[in-house]
Amino acid sequence: MEARPAKSSASREFPAVDGNPALARLAARIGEISTLPEVVYRILTLVEDPETGASDLSDAVRSDPALAMRVMRTVNSPYYGLEEKVADLQQAIAILGFREIRNLAVTSHVATLFRTSEGYKHYSRKGLWQHLVATGVVCRMIAQTTGRIPPHEAYLAGLLHDLGLILLDQYAHASFCRVLDAISPDCPTCQVEMELLGFTHAELGQTVAQQWNLPEHLTAAIGFHHQPPDQCQLPYRPLVCAVAVADFLCHRQEVPSLGVPNAPLPTPDTFAQVNLERETLRQIVSQLETALRSADMMALLHVR
Repeated sequence: MEARPAKSSASREFPAVDGNPALARLAARIGEISTLPEVVYRILTLVEDPETGASDLSDAVRSDPALAMRVMRTVNSPYYGLEEKVADLQQAIAILGFREIRNLAVTSHVATLFRTSEGYKHYSRKGLWQHLVATGVVCRMIAQTTGRIPPHEAYLAGLLHDLGLILLDQYAHASFCRVLDAISPDCPTCQVEMELLGFTHAELGQTVAQQWNLPEHLTAAIGFHHQPPDQCQLPYRPLVCAVAVADFLCHRQEVPSLGVPNAPLPTPDTFAQVNLERETLRQIVSQLETALRSADMMALLHVR
């Protein structure tokens, strides 16, 4: 069974598809080919249900042997550093937590799009994957430091923020290569996309995220991380702004999405929405090297 698209308030707030035939056509074509796997949709639903127990979630994970293996490999990885190996799936779920299992399920699906090594000029799918994981890790670090947003939500939003770039690479590769030809350190990707495509990867990613029925806070992070904070709904602004800052910091540390560090400096209001004052930001920057090493470990873990 496939997840059915939902008409959310985020789609009413960002009416790009209604007024953009090119975006509408591409999103419709992607919707015909790519859907969120049933097991991922089921886990998303279970995690949001307060009545869900560990046995319910373990049943869902067991229905996908590849995901179950990924959960077991993750809980027993050096990243978690447990003294004793875990052999029971339900115990692994209890250790990792429901939202981490959700993150693993979504990550597993996104990782399947990176199994080929095709690239173009300065871009590689491996590089984009590393950027996504790095942005998730840095976004979670921002959440932990500032206390404005839940760290698990921050990680997943960071991981998914450039979903539109993945989709352009997969489903509109010729147009994607035209964008790659035109970007430069002084020319932001969204500016080039608007000039060449008539829409941005953020708009495409948000549209498909709505088709996949992803939660609204995630679709907002995907759609608005390149927009001024006042363009998105108030409850989502801290998360969206944390993603924007994490994205910029990863570009600054030479872990860019498309091989060219061209993310623009976030506005002062963007930093303010996440309570990132100068000293707090300096503290985060000082920890970036360690965080990015952690991201490299997680990137390898998720694609094996």
